[in-house]
Amino acid sequence: MKLSEWARKQGISYLTAWRWFKAGQLPVPARQLPTGTILVEEPNPEGRTVLYARVSSADQKDDLQRRVQRLEAVAREQGWTAFDVARRALEAMGCG
Repeated sequence: MKLSEWARKQGISYLTAWRWFKAGQLPVPARQLPTGTILVEEPNPEGRTVLYARVSSADQKDDLQRRVQRLEAVAREQGWTAFDVARRALEAMGCG
């Protein structure tokens, strides 16, 4: 994104951001194009993925376990290493 947009999102003036860039003090990676435009590379946020599996009754616990295993396999195929698993049987909630 352009430096001006980044500065606006940070709540600082463009001039301050430009000065930080020129002084090498910008807290994020940035580069200047031959045209003079300064592009800021925002780092990807760190986070976790939640895998959610549910069944409609407690009688389906085996199905629930198979669903969780399948979701975990897909997550690993996608290269996701940080994930949590949420499991739920819905009969107690009156759903169905």
